[in-house]
Amino acid sequence: MFAAGWILFAFVSIWVIPPTIGFLRRSLSRAASPPDDPPAVTVIVAARNEADHVEAALRSLLASEDIELQLIAVNDRSTDATGEIMDRIARDDARLQVVHVDHLPEGWLGKTHAMHVAAGHATADLIVFTDGDVVFQPNGLSTACLYADREQLDHLCLLPEMIPGKYMENACLAFFGLAYAIGLQVHMIRTRWWPFSYAGVGAFNLVRRSFYEQVGGHRPIAMDVVDDVKLGKLIRREGGRVDFLRAPDLMSVRWQPSLYGMITGLEKNAFASLNYSVVMVLLCSVAFLLTMISPYVVPFWTDLGTASGFLATILVWHSAYGSIASIMPGGWKLIPMFPVAASIMSFAWWRSAWITLRQGGVRWRDSFYPIDELRRRIYR
Repeated sequence: MFAAGWILFAFVSIWVIPPTIGFLRRSLSRAASPPDDPPAVTVIVAARNEADHVEAALRSLLASEDIELQLIAVNDRSTDATGEIMDRIARDDARLQVVHVDHLPEGWLGKTHAMHVAAGHATADLIVFTDGDVVFQPNGLSTACLYADREQLDHLCLLPEMIPGKYMENACLAFFGLAYAIGLQVHMIRTRWWPFSYAGVGAFNLVRRSFYEQVGGHRPIAMDVVDDVKLGKLIRREGGRVDFLRAPDLMSVRWQPSLYGMITGLEKNAFASLNYSVVMVLLCSVAFLLTMISPYVVPFWTDLGTASGFLATILVWHSAYGSIASIMPGGWKLIPMFPVAASIMSFAWWRSAWITLRQGGVRWRDSFYPIDELRRRIYR
């Protein structure tokens, strides 16, 4: 048991510490001065029933500075006032082009189809895919585009500032950030010889249009619910230059409206992130119990000397979790919540798997996609 504890400590340290440091250190700040030659960008906002948020998002983009902007808003079969709001804003600003999608063709998810259609209208070399609830700072787009051009990137994802919620919501958000960094090993994303690290952020996915068209646009990932991450995987696999940074100074979003909203919001994509594999859910659950739960259990039925490796593992987990929490809503006071947040997020994954299997597919924004088709068309 003594040896097992220290082996676990070594494994967790190697697995957790490097991506945590990479996540913390890699941040894109606002440009110090305006560019001599403003970059051009096409921004695509695909929205379905986003009447409560889409106007603020679009107006923040239209207020962007030091950029040549083409803004395309896609009304994807909305049943609320989303399309009307888009049309009203477009009448006041010619830079906004509205595309109304009334029919979803077979073999596509609504969002991937909407983004693919809009990309066909893009005129700039850089395309940014973003959501209808993200609010940008005036120089956010310019800063990101200048960085992408300077680094000659084919794909850049930026993580926005997360608007605070209540205590447990923030605790789970911090754990999600830690799990994201670990799962995608984001510290290795610029390493050309390590193709297994990639990323995607629905709030900000920038692609170079020539490379995006070369790989087929969204067509290869047409039926992927986790389209943002799969876009990153697609571009990385095809040899594109990719990067991931935090960008709290450039944009912000309230990810989910509550802790319950976070759990239900993961319903469609948690199981999808494991390729709808029950085996992967079981393996991840075993890994969760061994690496995150056992360190808290073992010390209760053995002496402290024997359990020293497990106690050291607890320290690693709380240090990594606290470091991520320190730059997110809630801050350091979330540190004690690591095992609770981990358990809640594990429940969210199991809930997603159970609901998806029970209903035989994914229900997303009033559309239903059968699990057999999702599995058959998933991008691996």
